[in-house]
Amino acid sequence: MARRGENIYKRRDGRYEGRYVVGKNLKGKTRFGYVYARKYTEARKLLLEKKAEQLRCTEPSVPLSQGTLATWMEYWMESELLGSVKKSTWQTYRNQLMRHILPALGDCMLSQLSPKIVLGFVDGLENSGLASSTIQSIYRLLSAAMRFALDEGVIRKNPCRKIRIQRKERKEQRVLSRSEQKSLLNAANENKDLPALLSLYTGMRLGEICALKWTDIDWEKGTISVRRTAQRIARTDASDNNGKTMLMIGTPKSVRSQRILPAPEFILCLLKAKQRQSDSSEYVFSSNKHAVEPRTIQRRFKQLVDRLGFSGVHFHTLRHSFATRLLELGVDIKTISALLGHGSTRTTLDFYAHSLVEQQRSAVALLATCG
Repeated sequence: MARRGENIYKRRDGRYEGRYVVGKNLKGKTRFGYVYARKYTEARKLLLEKKAEQLRCTEPSVPLSQGTLATWMEYWMESELLGSVKKSTWQTYRNQLMRHILPALGDCMLSQLSPKIVLGFVDGLENSGLASSTIQSIYRLLSAAMRFALDEGVIRKNPCRKIRIQRKERKEQRVLSRSEQKSLLNAANENKDLPALLSLYTGMRLGEICALKWTDIDWEKGTISVRRTAQRIARTDASDNNGKTMLMIGTPKSVRSQRILPAPEFILCLLKAKQRQSDSSEYVFSSNKHAVEPRTIQRRFKQLVDRLGFSGVHFHTLRHSFATRLLELGVDIKTISALLGHGSTRTTLDFYAHSLVEQQRSAVALLATCG
C-alpha cells in the first residue's frame, strides 16, 4: 500500500516502485513512468527528481510562476493528483475546480493571489448557499494546490496559509418517525423494495447496495460484507461512442467503510427468495447482469415515498433512520459508528448530536425518578 500522499509501493521482489504521470495516449488514457529503488527514501527522492524534471520541461508560453491560477491548477491536477488518488475522487476534485475555483479565480495571476482574494472567494462560496462540507472540500483543494506550488518554488508565499474556515453546525438530519418507518416497511414489503429495506435495517449506503454481490453474503453466519461501491462519474476520455459518464465499481469511501454487517433474519429470507429468481448475475441488484444504476433505485424509492406522502425523504434518510433507531435503543456510539462505516466516532457524533441530546435528556429524567 502506498504511503499517504505518495505513489510509492513495495513490490514483491522487495524493491520500491514509484509512479508518476507522463501524459496521455491518443485515446486520452493516462500514461505513467516508473522509478525503482531498494529503499523507500531512495524511491521518493527519484520520484521527486522526475517530477522536478517534468516541471522544468513543461514550459508553457509563460513560466508557471508568471501564469494564471488556471494554468497552475490544470498542471497540478494532471501531474500531481492524477494517479495518486481514486478515479472517483479525482473526478470530484475536477468538478470542484471547473464549477467553483476557475470561474472565480482562474484568470487571477498566480503571483498576485493574496489571502484577501482567497478570503473573498470563500465568502462568496458561503453566500452561494453551498453546504459547509462542500465549501471546506473546495477550499482544501485550493489550499493543497497552493502548498505544492510553494514547495516547488513556484510562489513565494502561500495565500491560504493563515485562513481558517469555521465549521458550521450540521443541520439536523431528516429521520423517519416510528409511524413513518412502519408505513414504509409495509409499503416496501408490498412493493418488494429490497434495497430500501437493506438500508433501513443495515445502514448500507446506496452505492454499497448497488455494488453488492451474492458472494458478499454469508448465509451461515447471517452477515453481509461491504467491499465495494458503485457510482456514476464523468469519463476523462468521453466520446460520442462511450458517452460522457460511466458507472464505476470501486472501493468504499474509506478503510472503515469496508465492514461486515449482521443482517436481520427477515432480510436474509428476502435475499434468499431473490437469489432463487436471479438472472445468474453476480450482483444482487442487476440490470442486464451488470450492477444496477444508483439513480434507478433512487427513482423507485422516490415513487414509493411520494405515494406515502412523505416530505423531505430521500434514500439516504434510511441510513439516518437506522442510526437514530439504534441510538433510541441505547446502543453505544462506537458500535453505531462501526456499523455505519464511519472513519471515527467523531463523525457519528457530528451527524447525530440531536438524537444523543434526546437520549441524554431521557437518561437524566430517568435518574430523577429514582431519587
